[in-house]
Amino acid sequence: MSNSSNKIRSCVLLLLISFLSVGSTVLADRLYAPPYLWDRHIAEKTDPIEIANTHVGIPYRDDGAIDDRGYFTTFSDPSRFFDTPGLNCSGLVLSVSRFLFNKNWSLQDATRDRLGDSGPSSSSGKDWDFGWDLIFNITEGFPRRIILPGGEGLKPESSDANSLRGFDLQDTRSWQNALDEMKPGCAYLGSISRMAPESGNRLLHYHVVLIIPAKDGSVHLYHATRRSNVHRINIGTQQGLQRFLGQFRSARQDPKRMLLVEAALPDLVTAAESPATDSSAAKPSDKPLVPPAPSVPGPAAQDGPVPEQEQGPSRQIGSPPTADSEKTSSSSPPRDSRPVGPDLVVNHLAGKVFRSLPDLVTHVPGFGDDAKTSLQFWFQNRGNQSRPLEIFLKTPSGDFQVTRAIPPLDRDFRVLYPKDFPGAPQGPIAHGEYLADMRIDGVQWSGDLFEVSVPREAQPKITSVKFPAQVQAGKTFTVLVEAKNAGAESDYGGITISSPDPAGLKILSAKPGKIYGSGSTVLSVTSDRIRTKVPMAERWIELWGEGKTYDIQVQVQAGRPGTYPLFVRCALRGVNVKSSVILMDPASADTVDQQGFPVFVYQVTVR
Repeated sequence: MSNSSNKIRSCVLLLLISFLSVGSTVLADRLYAPPYLWDRHIAEKTDPIEIANTHVGIPYRDDGAIDDRGYFTTFSDPSRFFDTPGLNCSGLVLSVSRFLFNKNWSLQDATRDRLGDSGPSSSSGKDWDFGWDLIFNITEGFPRRIILPGGEGLKPESSDANSLRGFDLQDTRSWQNALDEMKPGCAYLGSISRMAPESGNRLLHYHVVLIIPAKDGSVHLYHATRRSNVHRINIGTQQGLQRFLGQFRSARQDPKRMLLVEAALPDLVTAAESPATDSSAAKPSDKPLVPPAPSVPGPAAQDGPVPEQEQGPSRQIGSPPTADSEKTSSSSPPRDSRPVGPDLVVNHLAGKVFRSLPDLVTHVPGFGDDAKTSLQFWFQNRGNQSRPLEIFLKTPSGDFQVTRAIPPLDRDFRVLYPKDFPGAPQGPIAHGEYLADMRIDGVQWSGDLFEVSVPREAQPKITSVKFPAQVQAGKTFTVLVEAKNAGAESDYGGITISSPDPAGLKILSAKPGKIYGSGSTVLSVTSDRIRTKVPMAERWIELWGEGKTYDIQVQVQAGRPGTYPLFVRCALRGVNVKSSVILMDPASADTVDQQGFPVFVYQVTVR
């Protein structure tokens, strides 16, 4: 952190945006973007999802915010500036909202104590309703409503943070009702509240989120957490919603609650005006702030040059490099093949029933046979009359339609694609999106958007291992390991480093990460829990996103002279395979660590 405001101000960029509203052009508030967001082209974004995505990956910082001049700071001390990006959940929601709503709130405006009941002398504690105040301050002045089962007509002006807390956070039925009401063109700000036993059992509105529905039917939730930094989850899918709810499990006797406020977005037809056209705008910095990284940057530049002959895993590369003690060894182990679950899946993206027909029932489309060579539309007609059915289907291969009559009292009426659709190409089902529009008596009844695709699996990959090939006895050195999820987003994963001979290589510390000393209880391949015989370092990551790279720096002390093995591996929980299956890199090896997991083996010579 730097306390020099001049240093910070020299890096801040002015963003000036004009919005075209209905019938007229209105000059927007002046919005300031730090270099971090400028480098992610925030000035060019008009789609709400793309605007929010520029914030994904920003590291978590307690109380972290961006003020109305574009400086990374804190809510509690706006005079404190940071050279590096960092936001907490409130800072994220406020920053994205400025660009969504075209309004440059100050920190004071956004956090205003609306009812004067959460000041320093409040009996409930200072800022106990911080999240509640924030979401209503931001949405004030915009068309808005409260999303709550049975809460039609509720107004924040006649409520307070005690009486208006929303629905049970873990109630999936309430979530489904809320998701059914969400629509593109609106943003949804949420406040999670709980009773805090550690603070005298007082109520806290302690976490906020931002939800943006997309035109393709997905619903993206953005928030910032200590474990996962700023990230997004598609809660429009059952898997995504459960992943989000899993981050906020609560005791049965003390359920957390979610309050959602819908606010209509302005007509975001934007034209970005170059900062250079405004005399008060600072020029882009030649050296922007460090991009966000969920881990501490590695000391690669200080480790020395990489040897010409890289040191790979002992099972793959024969002779070790002839490097002196100042050089480092690095590797990029090859990817191992892994099963990726079923060959083909149907993912339901969105659906809507436009009118109620009590005698008719339908399910979401699925495969019509075990070989997955057809798609099935299934119906029940519980009435005494035949009902004319039309299905209009947009597919990757073209548009097709079919007309059928659902017989009366038929509980298993099926229409198959491509078999029953005239002109549809026969053969394997094409991958891609399908849009089905179903009509009864010539009137639109229901619609479904779904896709046929090969499921993507998580894929752990060790991308770099750096360490000194030779070290002096008694000296401490750094092992830097980087790993990437080269596949689909996984719930969790980790990077693990150990050495079977602590007398030669003694693991001292990990940053970030944790040291499990001898005798620690850990999981193993053969049993649920074992006691470690030697120390190990591990960094565990919740919600390991697609394409995300994490690292761990481990300090190791060289012991007595000799050559000693260093074990490295990473793991990810599978997505399409059973939840208990952990995918590994390496997937298999001749050598395993004390937990029974296959490892890459590297040799370190102590002189």
